[in-house]
Amino acid sequence: MLVWLKYQKYPFWPAVVKSVRRRDKKASVLFIEGHMNPKGRGITVSLRRLKHFDCKEKQRLLNEARADFGQAIGWCVSLITDYRVRLGCGSFAGSFLEYYAADISCPVRKSIQQDVSGTKFPPLSQGDPEEPAAGHSPGQWQPHRKVLPDRSRAARDRANQKLVEYIVKARGADSHLRAILGRQKPSRWLSTFLSAGQHVTCVETYLEDERQLDLVVQHLQGVCREGGSQMLARLRGDRVRFVLDVLLPEAIICAIAAVDAVDYKTAEEKYIRGPPLSYREKEIFDNQLLEERTRRHR
Repeated sequence: MLVWLKYQKYPFWPAVVKSVRRRDKKASVLFIEGHMNPKGRGITVSLRRLKHFDCKEKQRLLNEARADFGQAIGWCVSLITDYRVRLGCGSFAGSFLEYYAADISCPVRKSIQQDVSGTKFPPLSQGDPEEPAAGHSPGQWQPHRKVLPDRSRAARDRANQKLVEYIVKARGADSHLRAILGRQKPSRWLSTFLSAGQHVTCVETYLEDERQLDLVVQHLQGVCREGGSQMLARLRGDRVRFVLDVLLPEAIICAIAAVDAVDYKTAEEKYIRGPPLSYREKEIFDNQLLEERTRRHR
């Protein structure tokens, strides 16, 4: 489970939950860093201090982290995005820590580890193993509050299904993508990709359902094979990054513009804002952590 956690004076930072102590309602959390040790102990914090990685404050948290650690937070989010895309494509199956330790994550990890001197991470791994929960004394019992199920995610998936059908079934974005592959249309995503060099860019997938993302990525890989041979030759055949960083956002923005009947700029702004998460989704996050832990031990 991927989360945000704030430590001392530093901004909220992406982290991964290693384990949950159900009785104490605490979690062992490991911050995502350039030289993260997947077997490290991490720090223990109250579940109430964690924010889901895709919470509604996500963009604000990203902006705050970028203020002092721009390249580092970009690498962290790109690592998470690559993990999610590989899950959706079926090229990897496992936890985030297993992905980080596997060879499949080497290209993304090396992009930062080869330039450690130029990338500043907050010294989060030096924190105390046990962090007290803010506003509560140690050992204080917290009543369990039942939270009703939230249907916002299901509603977003239904709305996003229209985008998937436009991209995959109707092939509505194909002409737009071919124009970008042929350099007949300008693309800020392509420009960012070309100027990034060996550094990994930070791109959101927008689609939350793994099956939907899998369908779109597979379709975009086909579009890339059909019309992007010259482009890929120039980019040394880095098809995975090209599909993720350029074709995926362009296809989704094109679909949003068509489905919502808005212009490209408005659709792009909606894409950059990301999925509109509800407040109740944050409230049920603690229960989601506990349920996931229970399922793993059945």
